Formats: sequence, C-alpha cells, structure tokens
Amino acid sequence: MDEQTFDRWNERKKITNFHGSYPHFLPGQIWWAQIGQNIATEVAGKGDDFLRPVVIMQRVYGNACLAIPLTTTEREGDYYFCFKDSKGKPQYALLTQIRYLDGKRLKYQRADIKKEDLENLRNAFCKLIKK
Repeated sequence: MDEQTFDRWNERKKITNFHGSYPHFLPGQIWWAQIGQNIATEVAGKGDDFLRPVVIMQRVYGNACLAIPLTTTEREGDYYFCFKDSKGKPQYALLTQIRYLDGKRLKYQRADIKKEDLENLRNAFCKLIKK
C-alpha cells in the first residue's frame, strides 16, 4: 500500500460523496460497496472503485446501513460466519469488520442471503461481541 493508493481513494470518495445516489437496499441483500482504502488490518476494497461485497445487516437513518464485509477465501473461527449466497457461492462474513456505511457507497446488488442464514449471522455477531 502506498500514498498514491490513498490519493486515488480520496478522489473516488469525493466523487461518490458529491455525485453518488441512494439505491434501495434491504437487510439480507449482498451489495458491492465502496469500502475504500483502509489502514493496516482493516479490510479494503479492490479495483478502481475500491469495491468489496458486503451483506446488509440493518438499515439505519433511512439511507445508511450496518454491513459486514465478505470474502470468498475460506476462513474458520469465531471471527467468521460461512453461508451460501442466493447464487450458491460460499461466502465468509468478516464479523470483526462490521461497518456503518452511507447508502451512496452501495454500487450494485450482487446476491441475497437466506433469512435463516441472516438470523444465524446476527447471532454469530452478537456472540462475538459478548465474549
């Protein structure tokens, strides 16, 4: 990671802030979101738009949400929750990376999570924070 990457992310973030729009989104949907370039062990987005898939956990304040970033890289342990998305692809929720995201960061819907899996994901997150 270098200074130019942060500069590129800052320019992309300005465009999103001033010209982005608010999509309609609901809990249980999986979206590509502009997570951005972050520090050290914080999960980051990839590509020119700094995108990463996230599962929407809860809508807040109308146009924002609590979302958990996802990876397709196999992970095990208390910090992860595995499920198959609506396309049948295994996903690993990075529970410790939960984020508050403004809706302008959501770019397009990718898939969904089953209601039962969403409830189990919420329970896994609650169990983690009660440790």
